[in-house]
Amino acid sequence: MKERASIVVEEYLQLIYSLIANGKRVKAVNLVKRLKSSPSTVHATLSRLQRDDLITIGEKKEIEFTPAGFDKAEQLTRRHRLVEDFLCNTLGISWHEVHKHAHVLEHGLTEMVEEKLAEFLDFPKSCPHGTPLPGEDSHLPEDMCCLHDMEMGDVVEIVIIDELLEESVDLMKFLQDKNCTPGQQHTVMEKTDITKTVILESENSRATLPFDIADKIGVIKISST
Repeated sequence: MKERASIVVEEYLQLIYSLIANGKRVKAVNLVKRLKSSPSTVHATLSRLQRDDLITIGEKKEIEFTPAGFDKAEQLTRRHRLVEDFLCNTLGISWHEVHKHAHVLEHGLTEMVEEKLAEFLDFPKSCPHGTPLPGEDSHLPEDMCCLHDMEMGDVVEIVIIDELLEESVDLMKFLQDKNCTPGQQHTVMEKTDITKTVILESENSRATLPFDIADKIGVIKISST
C-alpha cells in the first residue's frame, strides 16, 4: 500500500511539472479533470504533497512547487523520458505506446540505474516525442511555433508533440499512422476556422487535425508554396 501511495505521489508531481512547463496555471480542479479522479482523492493527495513540503497552494488555489518538489519532479520527468527513449529506440516498442509503458517501468529505477541507462543510451537530448530531457543541454528551436499558427501552403517540420497529448494512446497511434512525428515534413493544405481544423499532407499521408490538437504540436516552417 505504501509503495502504491509513493507511485501516486510521483504521478502527481510529473503531471504538475508537465502542466507548469506548458504555461498552465495548476489548480486542484485541473488535476481532477486530467486524472479523472474524485475531488476528495485529489485534495487528499495534494494535502500529502503539502505535508511533505513538495508543493504550496496559494490564496488563489494555484499549485506551485517548493524547491525540493521541483527537483524531485524534474528528476522523475527526466527518468520518464529516458525510459521512453529506451523502450522506443532500443527495445523497438511502438512510438505511440512508449508513454504508458514508461509510466510503469520508471517507478522501479534507482538513481544509479537511471544514470547507467542514460550512459547506455549515449545521453539522449529528448524523448521520442521531441520533448527535451531536463538537465540536458538541449533547447527547442527559437523559431518553433504551434501548428495552429501556420497558414495554408506552409511546409512545416514537426519538432515536438506536447506531453499532454501522450495520455491518449489512440491519438498517438493516429499521429504515428499519419507520419505526424518529430522530423517529418508536411504541407498545410487547408486551415478552416469554420470546422476548426488543419489539414496536413505529406508524401504518404493526409491528416485532418482539430485546432486544439494543432495547438499542441510544435513545428518549424521550412518554406511556403
